[in-house]
Amino acid sequence: MDFHNRLYNLKKQSFFNNLVIERGIEKESLRVNKDGFISNQNHPKSLGSSFTNPSITTDFAEALIEIVTPVYTDINQLYKKLESLHVFINKNLENGETLWPYSMPPKINNELDINIATYGNTNMGQLKHVYRKGLAIRYGKTMQCVSGIHYNFSLSDESLKKFLGVSNQEDKNKGYLGLIRNFKRLFWFVLLEFGNSAVVDKTFVSGRQNDLDELNAADLFQKDATSLRMSDIGYQSQAQKNLDFKYNNLASFLDELKMGIVVPHPEFKKLGLQDKNNKYQQISNGILQIENELYDCIRPKRAGKSGQRPYQLLKDQGIQYVEVRGIDLNPNSPLGITEDQIRVLDLLLIYCLINESPMMTDEEKSIIEKTDIATIKFGRKDSSIINYMNSEVPISQARDHLINNLMLLASEMNESQYVKAIDGLKVKKNIFNKGKSFHEAGLELAQKNSTELNSLSNIDIDLCKKEASDSLIEFDRMNQETEISFEEFINSYNAKI
Repeated sequence: MDFHNRLYNLKKQSFFNNLVIERGIEKESLRVNKDGFISNQNHPKSLGSSFTNPSITTDFAEALIEIVTPVYTDINQLYKKLESLHVFINKNLENGETLWPYSMPPKINNELDINIATYGNTNMGQLKHVYRKGLAIRYGKTMQCVSGIHYNFSLSDESLKKFLGVSNQEDKNKGYLGLIRNFKRLFWFVLLEFGNSAVVDKTFVSGRQNDLDELNAADLFQKDATSLRMSDIGYQSQAQKNLDFKYNNLASFLDELKMGIVVPHPEFKKLGLQDKNNKYQQISNGILQIENELYDCIRPKRAGKSGQRPYQLLKDQGIQYVEVRGIDLNPNSPLGITEDQIRVLDLLLIYCLINESPMMTDEEKSIIEKTDIATIKFGRKDSSIINYMNSEVPISQARDHLINNLMLLASEMNESQYVKAIDGLKVKKNIFNKGKSFHEAGLELAQKNSTELNSLSNIDIDLCKKEASDSLIEFDRMNQETEISFEEFINSYNAKI
């Protein structure tokens, strides 16, 4: 059944009338000092504990702030929450620090100066730190300072039941896996519309091979690139290319995930689980230390309590939502994303869900990878050839076709803003400024964004303050509890998979 018929049938079933989308955002941003360099200061205490604050944490580095919103069914409420968190953070940055606006980091003079995030003395806090130490010795600290946005998406149980006709977990799993496969097939579109990283500071690839051109004394670029962040110089792992995720069923996904964690990888085994001082520096020596190390543009997820393994949660309870990755920060928005971009993601994900999604073959997986590489490197050139709907076509033609379909979908949504969001999609062009370095441009923009956030009035940050102060109390309480030794804990954690 083609898309038009599916749309017609869903309309007849009143699928769109009470469609409820559940969405949340995780957004990473580097704290930089007044000169634009990654801050070497600890996570500000006024933002609460990065271990126990549910809304403001850290990713790889102490300076890499991660904002986590709750789940919302209303885009305006989600955006207001994102805004209030940014205003609160901005007010609590010290010594002229600002949030870096780009996905690619500023100039890095010495990656040894980048402080790995710490989370206190509890076993779980130490585990988070060891995981990051493992990332540092596996991939280097510089790569881990790449930032972006994760978009968490699901339909309410009622809406999903209306679409599937049933409400058992097995069918939900199939529905979300179908969405994931289609999203993989259309990831080129996300790279095209959300890619904002065609320039990097030379220090980012220091000592590494690359095929970039020189833009000026400080920077490298690729003329028609969409997202160098997603290229082989960006947030990637060569070792993970040995993993075979096709998302055809949950059991095979979990088997592959488990294998990636428990089977030692020669290169990582050589590094050792402990350093020369017998301190842990990796959680495991598999291709993946833990489930979170899987770098893919989308992942199946299930929320759980701290300490529960994602593998076990998915195995026992099934898929609850999908996490979309591979979204560059939008430097033109102080929040890194706009409301219209959220609507475009909604539409694309609903499109992926409602369209037929055949099982993925090895051959198709390979074709998808080639299409992604072509889009990452040459997507801004209209004549670039990609694979779309089993045909080799210019990327501009594929984009026009998909946008037309998304417009049809948008006109069925019960909010007119969706049509406006698709209508507002313009062909993006790369603009390069040889006269100003990426570092200088980023610092200027970071300061402009900071001024803009400070000028916003009527933003309620009381809840942000309360979460921050409550998190410090909870952090102190947790760190006073008696626990088993870390060695016992890590062995027991690894035994849970």
